[in-house]
Amino acid sequence: MASFHWMQSCSERLYQWLLLAYPSEFRREFGQEMAQAFRDCCREEVRTGGTARLFPLWGTVFYDFMKSVSIEHFLTLKHIFLHDKEYSMLNAPLQLQVAQLTDIGRKRALNEDNLISVLPEDRSILDQKGALFVVADGMGGHAHGEIASQMAVTLIREAYYQDTANDIPTSLINAIKHANATIYQESQAKISSDDKEDPLKVGMGTTCVVMVVKDRTLYIANVGDSLAYLINDQEVKQLAEDHSWVAGQVRKGLMSEEEARTSDNRNIITRSLGTDAEVEVYLMTATDAQAGDTLVLCTDGLHGQISEAEMREIVTSYPPEESAKRLIEHANENGGPDNITAIVVKIS
Repeated sequence: MASFHWMQSCSERLYQWLLLAYPSEFRREFGQEMAQAFRDCCREEVRTGGTARLFPLWGTVFYDFMKSVSIEHFLTLKHIFLHDKEYSMLNAPLQLQVAQLTDIGRKRALNEDNLISVLPEDRSILDQKGALFVVADGMGGHAHGEIASQMAVTLIREAYYQDTANDIPTSLINAIKHANATIYQESQAKISSDDKEDPLKVGMGTTCVVMVVKDRTLYIANVGDSLAYLINDQEVKQLAEDHSWVAGQVRKGLMSEEEARTSDNRNIITRSLGTDAEVEVYLMTATDAQAGDTLVLCTDGLHGQISEAEMREIVTSYPPEESAKRLIEHANENGGPDNITAIVVKIS
């Protein structure tokens, strides 16, 4: 089983490197979806036929890769000569440059994080619902955490954009609660009657942090210890509420931030999707987004391994794609004990 995970992890890492051959604009728009599709195919091949099935899969992938890379570079050159605009929310009051990256870290056998960025091409949808960003950190044995986090990002995206109401905060909360109910039902189905008698046998769950950017307003909702930040030259502002046990103790004045960072209980969370039939969602709105601000959504595998000062130094010094890469590299250099995921959004 360990060799399966190793081969699977190596394949996913290699594919991430291959994606670097595509033009940067193409990677920003399609890279995450392509990586997720490859991950799903890779894991299905290993599950059904073992690691030997990876070789024919790579044969197909590499052929398609060479063909599509050539086409995309040709189109990029064409766009340059036609003076096309860069990847952004064209003609919007604020333009967004987006990069996203996830990494297995240095200690985990599986990557149970997931993420998604949605910038609607339909202008009417963009004007009404804005751009959506979601990061989720799954938990549960036997890869259940990976399933939970994937369900979270998919269900939240679908429910949010299918809700035609103009009330964004309500739409966000409803989408997250819908995801919670669906994951909870799936979790209960995966727990056998025997497992339910054993308190050590649990189903699956996930954290999530969600942000909608519409005009100059940010709508942030979260459950668990995946967080969001607004960063500029003056400050680092945490926009989500940390639902770890130690963060709760700090808010109550029962523990210092330094004690929280070194506590043995720092990985315990008090709220998550899928673990209960109902969930309380934290929500806040920020109306002061400005050109030059950078937004970061991340799992605790990132914010638990680097300081806010280090995060600010990186994202104010580099564009989003390089920032995401350096954030994850820095977390790995500090031990990489968990999966690491970040979405970096530069406002211009």
